[in-house]
Amino acid sequence: MFFQYSHQIWNSVFSPFRSKEFIINTAEPPAESEFHDDTRIGFRPIEPGSGVEFSKALGGNRQREQFTVVILTYERDTVLMGALERLHQLPYLNKVIIIWNNIHRDPPSTWPSLHVPVEFIRVSKNSLNNRFVPWDRIQTEAVLSLDDDIDLMQQEIILAFRVWRENRDRIVGFPARYHAKYGDSMYYNSNHTCQMSMILTGAAFLHKNYMSAYTYQMPSEIRNHVDSIKNCEDIAMNFLVSHLTRKPPIKTTSRWTLKCPTCTESLFKEDTHFEKRHECIRLFTKIYGYNPLRFSQFRADSILFKTRLPQNHQKCFKYV
Repeated sequence: MFFQYSHQIWNSVFSPFRSKEFIINTAEPPAESEFHDDTRIGFRPIEPGSGVEFSKALGGNRQREQFTVVILTYERDTVLMGALERLHQLPYLNKVIIIWNNIHRDPPSTWPSLHVPVEFIRVSKNSLNNRFVPWDRIQTEAVLSLDDDIDLMQQEIILAFRVWRENRDRIVGFPARYHAKYGDSMYYNSNHTCQMSMILTGAAFLHKNYMSAYTYQMPSEIRNHVDSIKNCEDIAMNFLVSHLTRKPPIKTTSRWTLKCPTCTESLFKEDTHFEKRHECIRLFTKIYGYNPLRFSQFRADSILFKTRLPQNHQKCFKYV
């Protein structure tokens, strides 16, 4: 049954010839566009080798754009408040959307005031799948999916955004994980490794279109399983994107774990956490009919990271 079902979704629903709305492949304008008056709208050229100029503009091969932060939270008001404070004055941020998963009470009325709107969405069901609903309030292509207990420097976020702009069809983020086979079974692994196949979506950029694919096109058995065990939505998204693109995600910076050291409640601290994730790898593979995850053996840092420069030169970023 699983083989027949996976054969159907491979050849119809997720066929490259029938799912173009979910494949992010828009062509970039020519490199000369930013230098001509009639095509330079939205561009701001960056002087070569200048970290000062680099810090003021996105540059790259596309017009300037923004991203939306989506935070899923439940019952940790103090932790969420700290997460919002760290986003204040973050460049290129369009808005922050808080998915309020607590269906039993309203969010408090007092929150840190940011330089952009902070919007709360009250949901009717406490579900990790709510993280990937393509809410109409998201007005940008780029979405930064964050857990409420993730502690990132702003320059780490901006670096990841720049990397994503050049790899819009990929998941780009920080904590990397991988799958491995031991004996006859496949396992989820979080140990340090020289190759990875997943980026945890508690700190990752992805295209909004993948949220549509997750919510409306991905087999419902996967979302139902996520709801039943309250885990693995991140693994499900990695399976989906790798299935659609045949590409691995991209890891940025050397960060391996990003959890808040002062937070006392977290799903990954449960005794059954890893057992659930092992089973997700196996079940999702069964549903798809194969394992679509792809390995990558590199990470993305800024060009001048760890490069010694003359004293009168400034790096792209101070720490990454």
